[in-house]
Amino acid sequence: MSRTLVMSVSALIAIAACAGPGATPASPAATAAVSQAPSIAVATAPVTVAPPTVATPVSFTSPLYHYSVTLPARWSVGPALLPWDGASAPGHDDASVDRFDSPATVSAWGFAGPATVDLDRFVAENIAWTVRDHGDTCPARTPETNEPIQIGGEAGILLSWNCGILINQALLIREGTGFVFVMRDPNVPAATDPDDRAILESLLDSVIFAD
Repeated sequence: MSRTLVMSVSALIAIAACAGPGATPASPAATAAVSQAPSIAVATAPVTVAPPTVATPVSFTSPLYHYSVTLPARWSVGPALLPWDGASAPGHDDASVDRFDSPATVSAWGFAGPATVDLDRFVAENIAWTVRDHGDTCPARTPETNEPIQIGGEAGILLSWNCGILINQALLIREGTGFVFVMRDPNVPAATDPDDRAILESLLDSVIFAD
């Protein structure tokens, strides 16, 4: 701003301050001089908006049982600490299972071991072990459903139990190893549930077996 313009603006302000209610308004030229005075720009910092956090699926590779699986986002995993004995139906909190827990009530687990029988016999053995090891909480003697299912792109069997809660078991024999994947949902008092079935199928479809 030039010194002359500053003095002109200051003079106009002083005149306006001294003028009483009846004072004559400033001339158009004086008003124009004030309106044409350069403005002072105030710098502002740019606002940065963080991108939304994207929940990513959880990948897990079993140290003991040599398979990989992809779980939904925000699930937690706990690898098995001991090998499966090959003659029992371990639960979700057994040390011999790889455990997968959702943020809600659904949980799943997997285990495996050497198998010298075919799939039909392996399924029959697992039914007997389930009845023996969980008869106190699962009074049914046989599963409500016994049907084919794909596990890692290979043919397996799905057993659905109503134990007062949903228990689903997916079984497979592959190259002399028996694999079992189990889902549990305490909030479903039935053998089957479409939402749980979708989660289980997604989990089973993601399984990759080590060569």
